[in-house]
Amino acid sequence: MSESAVAGNERIVDVLHALASRAEATGVRELAHALDASRSTVNRILLGLQEHGLAAVTGSGNYQVGPRLRVLAAALHARHPLLRNAETIIERLGEESDATVLVAVHDAPRPSVVVVACRRRPGPIKYLLEPGTVLPLHAGATGRAILGRLGINALGDRPLTAATPDTVINRAELEKLLQEDRKAGYTISVGQQFPLAAGVAASFYCEGLTGSVSITRPRFLTSDEDLVRFGPMVQDAAHAIEAKCALPQSPENPEPIGNPAGSTALVRIIKLVTALVAGPSGITMGPALARRIGANIATTNRLVSTAVATGLALAQGDTLHPGPRLFHWAARLGATVDVPSAAQPILHDLAQESGETIGLIQFHTDTKHAVMTTVIDGVQPLHYGLASGVAIPLHAGAGGKAILAHCPPDELDKLALEPLTERTQTNRDALADDLRSIRERGWATGNGERIPDAFGVSAPYFINGAIAGSITATVSRLRLPDLDVEALAHMVQRAAQRLTLLLSVP
Repeated sequence: MSESAVAGNERIVDVLHALASRAEATGVRELAHALDASRSTVNRILLGLQEHGLAAVTGSGNYQVGPRLRVLAAALHARHPLLRNAETIIERLGEESDATVLVAVHDAPRPSVVVVACRRRPGPIKYLLEPGTVLPLHAGATGRAILGRLGINALGDRPLTAATPDTVINRAELEKLLQEDRKAGYTISVGQQFPLAAGVAASFYCEGLTGSVSITRPRFLTSDEDLVRFGPMVQDAAHAIEAKCALPQSPENPEPIGNPAGSTALVRIIKLVTALVAGPSGITMGPALARRIGANIATTNRLVSTAVATGLALAQGDTLHPGPRLFHWAARLGATVDVPSAAQPILHDLAQESGETIGLIQFHTDTKHAVMTTVIDGVQPLHYGLASGVAIPLHAGAGGKAILAHCPPDELDKLALEPLTERTQTNRDALADDLRSIRERGWATGNGERIPDAFGVSAPYFINGAIAGSITATVSRLRLPDLDVEALAHMVQRAAQRLTLLLSVP
């Protein structure tokens, strides 16, 4: 195994972690200094990450997390049983205990834990324990509950540091505490991590991860009786998480990951992260994984070594699970994606390429409503102006019809085909024929159907195969005789395909 190849892979993960764990955008010089790496190496990695949407450049030339990494973080929230269920479980526990409640996981292979979910206690006294906060494994109930399940050897050989004067840093004394914790089934800690805090925690195991659920309250508001009362409560919450994790998960997708294309080390890491997020119950190593990321066995083995060494993944037998590094990123970046922000570069590119006014329409599948959320003005001397925040009818205009064409057939039957202009199609059969043609060619047109003097060309975009909205180009009908409609349609279609790839996880 090439040590330089493994080191290069680890450097890529380090740069990704530096971006994901920082609240503010940062420059190449600062990142290189923080990572003890050359500016040229960090710059090269950042350019590659930017190309694939995992990094983005601000107006001042600094780098921040890109939209694709946010999409992957949100997908892990949606698909992994721990993140998918933690909020509901700790919300209930927080109400019962009137406390700040945390879910944390072992930040393997490091002797620390990372907070992945938090429910804050209301009131003026707050603990700065945001998702993504790193805590010691040996100090405080949150970490010590995890250490009790892992064993004291998980601390490694480094001397233990004291977070407070009461922190236990003698290993023999700490081992005695761990034995008491195991006997009780939960951990009680007072002043070990924060001087004025009392905590109770219980450990759980989920898809290769060792974690804990913990209650934290100010010591002066918490009696010894309260701490004993909280013990069974955190145990029940930990058992609830384990029960959710034990439920059958989606089967592994064996198909190769086609996006992004290429065979560089950076592309292979992106494909591995994508595979881990797409299959949170674990992916099979060996030839199956090699086919998924498009690499030979030797290269795949090096990549697995990087993933395990950095905490990007956890290996159990021949199965690779998402690791704590991915959970750290997901905790920091959150469970939602700002689609308009993610789409901005694609929309700007389309506006520059076509010269036309470009709009992003988002479709809300729960309400069946579509809204124009973003507008980029065209650069043509005579271009059409649109307003954002406007509801878009599904039956009239290119943007709405591009969406409706990919909705279940009965959605058309539910619509009241209100005439918005004299050109609005109100014949249900004729509209059904139009929608059929839109599905076949992949794009829609609207000629004065919603706005009398506007002509639109739209293409749908999807998230994981489900219709999510459309991208539309709007042109003044005065320019219609000179407009190459097919050429514009193909530009819009390519932009919609780019957005689909950006927002989807196989």
